[in-house]
Amino acid sequence: MKGRIGVIAAWTRSFCGTCNRIRVTPQGMLKTCLYDGGVLSIRDLMRAGANDAELTDVLLQAFRQRPRDGWEAEKNAAEHGASMATIGG
Repeated sequence: MKGRIGVIAAWTRSFCGTCNRIRVTPQGMLKTCLYDGGVLSIRDLMRAGANDAELTDVLLQAFRQRPRDGWEAEKNAAEHGASMATIGG
């Protein structure tokens, strides 16, 4: 069998500190967490001519700024009205 399927309960908050997933929206916005509204426009960086080394540096910086856990992430997202139940987490 190839791949794995996992279910993340809407109340889960403990795994966020070790999450290694990212998302890129169709508009080129990097999301390092389901709770954030997008932290970096990859599209704009590429259109401005950023080279691979510059992109790598900016991406690594964005990854380092992730919330330490789901409680912090949810608190940061309160202004967006986001919850795991509404964002598909």
